[in-house]
Amino acid sequence: MADNTYILIDLGGSNTRVALSDDTALNPETIQKFSNAGYGCLEDIIKTYMQAQTLSKVTAICVAAAGPLRDGVIKVTNLDWLICPDRLRALTQADHVGLLNDLQAQGYALNVLPLESLKHLYGPSKAKAGTTKLVCGIGTGFNIAAAYPASKGVLVPPAEAGHVRLPVATALQRELSDWIAAERGFASVETVLSGNGLETLNRFFDPEHPRSASEVMQAAQDGQREARHVVACFASIMGSYFGDLALAHLPLGGIYMIGGVSRAIAPFVTPKNFGATFHDKGVFSDYMSEFPIFLVEDDFAALKGCLGYLQQSI
Repeated sequence: MADNTYILIDLGGSNTRVALSDDTALNPETIQKFSNAGYGCLEDIIKTYMQAQTLSKVTAICVAAAGPLRDGVIKVTNLDWLICPDRLRALTQADHVGLLNDLQAQGYALNVLPLESLKHLYGPSKAKAGTTKLVCGIGTGFNIAAAYPASKGVLVPPAEAGHVRLPVATALQRELSDWIAAERGFASVETVLSGNGLETLNRFFDPEHPRSASEVMQAAQDGQREARHVVACFASIMGSYFGDLALAHLPLGGIYMIGGVSRAIAPFVTPKNFGATFHDKGVFSDYMSEFPIFLVEDDFAALKGCLGYLQQSI
């Protein structure tokens, strides 16, 4: 075992990825994927992994989990799992334990991701170095993480930006918001900007033809008119909210989209739908041209973010 051995964990709602690193780089040969359904808790996965790697202790462990970090612990979304640093420390004998939500880990990864893992989508082709960056994750849900330059690395505070009220800029968006609120009691950003949100938009625009998110995207790719309208509306609302977020955080270092829905929607990001609403900011409309937007295509970005967090924390 190296002098410094770190366990890095990307814990999602369905699967968990685990890897080892030293204090400089992730070892891709050690990456292993576990189905959460086969385990009762994260500690069981870690035990299995450490036995396979013939490890009895490590220097540090960092867990990025899909769930809110509150009072020093994470309650995993969609799982009855509680991630507690004391349990991780006892199991691994680690001197350092880090807990992050999944979007924070993506924020800590931004400074170490290779350029080939980033696909330019919109705006300037190059980001300004040494400035704020913003991760926007669209998948099962929606959330963000802003990465602010700090004296040592970056500061990435947690957020729950998917649960703010859905922005309304047009009569159609007001009608949509009222329809969602009547059905659910509250229209949040996540009720639209997510996989379930694609299904919701499809029910709103084309109630006679219910579709799953994947079916909506496939129909849009096939040129089906109603599905393309759903996707265009999704991109338009996304542009409006991303523009709000850009003015709130000023990420001249770039906006970085992650998640399965982000990858699916990326080919449909155009100046006509996304761009029009992204720039619709009154006297600041011209300023919106300063923000580049990229798609992150690295499946192991969260693991690399865990390493980035440990590197600047130890």
